[in-house]
Amino acid sequence: MDTLVSMRVFRQVVESGGFTAAATVLEMSVAMVSKHVLHLENHLGLRLLNRTSRKVALNEPGARYYERCCEILDQLEEAENGVGKVMEKPSGTLRITGPTWFSNRFFARALCEYRRLYPEVTLDISLNDAFVNLVDEGLDVALRVMQKAEVSPTTRYVITMDFALVASHEYLQRKGRPRSAEDLEHHELLVYSYYPKTLQGSFWDKPGWRLNNTTLIAQLAAEGAGLAVLPRLLFDEEAFRDQLEVVDLDFPLPSPSLYVVTHGRRHFSPRVRSFMDFFATLSAPICQRQAGGPG
Repeated sequence: MDTLVSMRVFRQVVESGGFTAAATVLEMSVAMVSKHVLHLENHLGLRLLNRTSRKVALNEPGARYYERCCEILDQLEEAENGVGKVMEKPSGTLRITGPTWFSNRFFARALCEYRRLYPEVTLDISLNDAFVNLVDEGLDVALRVMQKAEVSPTTRYVITMDFALVASHEYLQRKGRPRSAEDLEHHELLVYSYYPKTLQGSFWDKPGWRLNNTTLIAQLAAEGAGLAVLPRLLFDEEAFRDQLEVVDLDFPLPSPSLYVVTHGRRHFSPRVRSFMDFFATLSAPICQRQAGGPG
């Protein structure tokens, strides 16, 4: 069998999450997809995938081989398209993940602007507040809000995000405005499940609610369910703009930064490079949006 074709099939199996889904994308039979992967495993003398009745997953040698396959196939794709400047033109499908609260107007506009600049790139976006493994999930790029990360060619810093303690006008009228951190013990608290463990105190340890979805927390806060710590970028949304009010307390708030992250490859495809470069330029407009939150 053609090893190069088998490498392409193997990459698609990883990115599709299984043999059947890969066969659909590649317009091959499931049996043929399986033969290509088996050909690679026999050629290398290594098992690359752990197979169960429900899914396939990369093992450690498979993850390393997948990274190298992607580098080689990306470079080959550039070489095949290398007539004039065509090789630098981003195209193909770009698979992106980010937090659920990125489903807001600001990021929608940013993504539309990226597509306007690079219309031949198809965006396949999956929002998830958990940090998923890019290789295991077949993703190219992640937009991640983290406390601290080492900047590198695969991890680009964008901006430090601004968070605030907020509640609805109706909630503050009903329950009163807390004047100190101790007052929070008498309030309903909407706590994000992924807050850093370094943040301690009654707000983090004794919530009335614990949720893993920032967008739902914002909706609940707007409905008067309690106090919440939210990114100021959400305040530009119509559902929250006139509903939420900042509560000023001498209180430790998260101050994470936004990064755009990709695989640890030596060579990036033009679509990955263009997306990382584009999002690294968003610091100024994000600053403007964060400054425009409720008072």
